Amino acid sequence: MKGFWGKTLVGITIILGCSLFVPQGSVQAASLRGNNNEEKIFYYLMEKMSFNNAASAGVLANIEKESSFRPNVESDNGTSFGICQWHGLRYEALKRFCRREGYDYRDLEGQLEYLKSELEGDYYYKNSVLDPLKSVSNDENGAYNAGYRWCYYYEIPADKETRAEQRGDLAKSVYYPKYKDVILTLTPGQKYKTDEGTFIALTENTVSFKKVANKKATVLNIPNTVTIGDIKAKVTEVADGACKGNKKLTTVTIGKNVTRIGKNAFYKCKNLTSVKIKSKQIAEFGPGCFSKINKTAVIKINKKAFKTYKSVLKTMTPDGVKFKKG
Repeated sequence: MKGFWGKTLVGITIILGCSLFVPQGSVQAASLRGNNNEEKIFYYLMEKMSFNNAASAGVLANIEKESSFRPNVESDNGTSFGICQWHGLRYEALKRFCRREGYDYRDLEGQLEYLKSELEGDYYYKNSVLDPLKSVSNDENGAYNAGYRWCYYYEIPADKETRAEQRGDLAKSVYYPKYKDVILTLTPGQKYKTDEGTFIALTENTVSFKKVANKKATVLNIPNTVTIGDIKAKVTEVADGACKGNKKLTTVTIGKNVTRIGKNAFYKCKNLTSVKIKSKQIAEFGPGCFSKINKTAVIKINKKAFKTYKSVLKTMTPDGVKFKKG
């Protein structure tokens, strides 16, 4: 657990005159997400511990300096071990936990599960480390604070004040910029801009289409799903007023996952002449959603919903609009 600095030479890390021994033959857990240990730790912190990008960056900065992300590193004559260099009684606790829970204490997955258990189960760590890291701001300052606090209260190395500052700086300058744009869950109510338009998160994995990406575009395809960060979110709604007054649009396709078209969504889209509705599960057509579109428009409707949708849309579209199965 002691946070000394060092560099690796042919499998042996020299740290202030001490050597870290790396046992051979340890098997890495295959169930963790990521291409390498650094990424696996990052994703674990985000997904299993609900840390934001900044907090996760702070932890990465510390684990780099403790073990270079290697779970099978020993130091202090074999009394410190693992990604966080658990020392003495805590090293023994790691082995007991992994034995009880069916993990190999030498593997990354077992160590991460122990890390989570230690933070959640120990009153001191929960109050001084876990809860504060869960509340840091998701920005550079938050990354610095997370790196500093993790070092000062969890790793507690010699000269912890200086080490904490160094690791806070590392989190801020290296790991936060590297991982700041990773999105694993959407935040309900937050806007996300993509090449396919602007969306508002309704839940952690569903969104509402809010605005076109290109104001000059004549064709709009509201997709079945949209990729935001690492999330493939279902597009289940067209927001109120999403395209209201858009005079450029001529063609609109509405994806199969949409369950609601909001109030005035396409109101006064005067040049809109072609609409295709793929969804057969729309429960709500908001007032005015297709009012005052072009009088020559053709609206193609999924054949399984044709009768129901037509009866509703006829009351909110101009005379002359035609409805077809398609």
